[in-house]
Amino acid sequence: MYWDQRGATSELLLSNARVTGVQASDLELLQIQQVSRHGSRFPTDNTMREIAELVYRLQANYSSVLPQWLQEYSLPYNLTVAGVLSSTGVDELAAYGKRTRTSVGSAIPTAYNEKQFVLAHTFKARTGDSARAFASTFFDNPNDVRYVEYPKGKDPFIRFYDICDRYLSEVKHNPNASAELKAYGQSSQMNASLAHLKTQLNLPDSADLSVVDVRAAFAACAFDIMVYGVTNQWCSLMDQAFLNRLDYAEDLEAFYEQGAGYKINYEMAAVLLQDIYSFMKKFTTGETTVVGNLRFGHAETTLPLMTLLGYGDRTKLLASWSDDQINSRGFRTSALSPTASNIDFRLYRGKTDQKFYVSVWIQEVEAPLPGCDGAMYCELSKVEELWSYYLNNYNFKTDCALPKRKKQQHP
Repeated sequence: MYWDQRGATSELLLSNARVTGVQASDLELLQIQQVSRHGSRFPTDNTMREIAELVYRLQANYSSVLPQWLQEYSLPYNLTVAGVLSSTGVDELAAYGKRTRTSVGSAIPTAYNEKQFVLAHTFKARTGDSARAFASTFFDNPNDVRYVEYPKGKDPFIRFYDICDRYLSEVKHNPNASAELKAYGQSSQMNASLAHLKTQLNLPDSADLSVVDVRAAFAACAFDIMVYGVTNQWCSLMDQAFLNRLDYAEDLEAFYEQGAGYKINYEMAAVLLQDIYSFMKKFTTGETTVVGNLRFGHAETTLPLMTLLGYGDRTKLLASWSDDQINSRGFRTSALSPTASNIDFRLYRGKTDQKFYVSVWIQEVEAPLPGCDGAMYCELSKVEELWSYYLNNYNFKTDCALPKRKKQQHP
């Protein structure tokens, strides 16, 4: 999830598009709803500690043989900025807001007022800062914007994964759920990556480096690029094969924790889909005046929602895959959920037939809605059919309840 390959997304999404049915020129844009991941950030506290621990051990035990830059190296960030939106992240969201404004034009008002717009974010500061950066270019009057901040543990739509007990028990806090990632840590690819890093650091074969250390070095390189644009330190230790293998480790983790690895991962996002649909439907019936509902969250928000809708390859990722299988995989968080990734639902009315239509955009690319025969614009009635189970039958509370343990029978 460190690398940004969203350019690959358009090929992924447009391969099954067809240019038939209603055209954009026949439609009037009525409403936009976005679910966006925050922009580029500093490492979280856990990642920072892992990088700092690696640096400490390398300098304490092997200082004289390390590459010159690493002998006196200290982390360019500290725990006070852990997880905080970086200046590049602010710029990303401001640019995204500007592009969205250009895309919707004057169909969506340029001035904020609270009857027409909802801007919501999580309790994490980076999502609020992302919302403000987006608003700074999307609205003429960004200082007037009022934001909805969902409190920790009481966020029903953006951090739904925090309040789904069965997900937390069966996936998030279950070591067995990430068995493929653990197995990959013992694979020939990871052993080769360990050996490569030791060679690049001039360490003896006997040096005590773990998989955690290798992933920490990979993260350090990623944040060097993401936050500072630096490529001549940590990244100088890595070749393309190393990057590909470590990128796969990140994807293995995400697939089984947020993607299609387990049904609960993405089905719980139906609670957010229900909220999105509710705003659409209520607009068509005149029950709401909201024309823009903009939600700012995390990869754990956007990736499950995209998976639920049918975007992204659901083929199970395996630790036993060869390099060729790894490199040709369809599931890539770098394309589906990089920083500032987004999924955008737009509601239209046909100028001629007066019917309502929906289009979905992934990373700002219009994407045929899975199940709608490749059409870019899907009739709302058809969308209601496609999503019927998740809109009408799926119950978040029931799905997320922990299974009741059977009482033991006493003789």
